[in-house]
Formats: sequence, structure tokens, C-alpha cells
Amino acid sequence: MITGGSSGIGYATAERFLAEGVSKVILVGRRREKLQDASRRLTESILEPASQTGDVATRTPEEDATEKTISSDSKIEVLVGDISAANEWMTELEKAMANVDILINAAGMSNSNILPRTSPEHISNTLKTNLEGALYTSRAMLKACMRARSRAKSLKDYTETGQKSKCIINISSLLALKGVTGTVAYAASKAGLLGLTRSLAVEAADVLRGGDVMLRCNAILPGYIETPMIQDFSEAKVNELRAQIPLNRFGDPREVADAAVFLATNEYANNCVINLDGGLSAV
Repeated sequence: MITGGSSGIGYATAERFLAEGVSKVILVGRRREKLQDASRRLTESILEPASQTGDVATRTPEEDATEKTISSDSKIEVLVGDISAANEWMTELEKAMANVDILINAAGMSNSNILPRTSPEHISNTLKTNLEGALYTSRAMLKACMRARSRAKSLKDYTETGQKSKCIINISSLLALKGVTGTVAYAASKAGLLGLTRSLAVEAADVLRGGDVMLRCNAILPGYIETPMIQDFSEAKVNELRAQIPLNRFGDPREVADAAVFLATNEYANNCVINLDGGLSAV
């Protein structure tokens, strides 16, 4: 399951995991038409791998919608709903989470402005989308694991048969660690994801201890990535930022997807935090 999966990092991650052979991907977002468009393009990339262009959706993820529904198309399923208000449709979320092995919390929003000029509404929306949404989906994932452990075999059988642990991957941000003017609300929400990652890595182990299901929790801290969030930057701003990055370029969403695959498949990765910023955090 990938929140914010219709564009940017979320879409690139869905495309990569499908290429890796997952049985199904569930895209979560607010707008049905965007999800269906993403589903169509992903289906085409599966059926026609030789013709892939590598294009990544460029519209802002998680736009307004009120309807919640599940529809499926082959290996791609869409779940329409506002992740920032998932508490209002928790039943649908928990139902969709029942057989999920990997959860990618990639939904996000941002608006550059200094804190005194940031409206209370924007602060609230940022925290709800970037942090509360991840809390709700993680809660649903842990509950699904608690239910699943009562139906499975012993932990010894679980590991000896080659079954893998389940995994949550939170897409945080370099700005969770690096102060930048105009990003206070966004940075606070992304820093919260690191607290969620650490605490859940421990809590999941305690709650599921002695059972047959394991849940790992990890995070990726992207720097400046070629996504909709940087499209409004002026050319001067883009050049200024690139000059600060040791690799002298922004990252590609597919490079973030590479890190997600590593975290999902490495069975010893738990509370693992990957900086993926071209070296900017070292400056």
C-alpha cells in the first residue's frame, strides 16, 4: 500500500515494486481520476516494459475528494480517500490493510512560507496529511499484524519456511534534520515521522513478541527530488539549491524507490534511516 501513490515518489515507488514482482499494489489518494490515471499508466508499464519512458507523474498528490471506495485493475488497486482524515473511514482502511506486507507512507503536502504568515488551517492540514495520515495507516498495519499472528504458525515455522516480516517505510525529509526558512510546519511534520519510526520499531516488537508475525519500521530522508513540490521554485532558486548539493543535481524519484526496495527486502533493517540527499546533509 502506497499513500500519495498517484504521483512523484509514491508513483515511482509503485512502478518499481511492480517491476520487482509484487503480487499487488494499492494506491491511496483523494482523487479517483488521478488514481485511475496512475493505475492505467502503471498497467501499461507492466504490459509493455520495453516501451517504458521512466516518466513520473508531476501533479501534486493528495488533492481534495470526499468519496471512499476500492476498485481493482489486475495487479493495481486504488483506494480513494483523504489520508489526513483516515479516522473517518478507518473501517475501509483496515479492510484494505488486511493482506498488506509493505506500507509506504509517501503522501505529503508543503507550502513555503515563514511561520507568522502561515495560516492555522495550513499548519493543521500539513500535520494531518504528513504525520497524522501516517499514524492512522501505521495503526491499521499493526492491528492487521496482531490479527494475523493468531492465524499463522509458530515463529520458528514462520522463519524456516522463508516467510518475510512486514514493513512500514515512512518518507520523511532532509528538512526533518536541517533547518530551512519557510518550512517550519513541513519540517515539524516530517520530524514527527522519525519519532513514529523509532517508537513503532520498538512497540511493534513488544506487541508482536512471541508471535509469528514481525513488523519492521524504517524511514527515508530525501533531499530535493524532482517532484511536484519543487515545480513552483524559480529558476534562480533551483540554481541556488543545486549549487549547495555536492552532486550538483536534484534526485530522481526512482532513486528513492531504490531505497524503499532495500528497506523492504533487507530483513535486518529496522529503525533504519536512509539519508538520500546528494550529500546536502553533510554541508
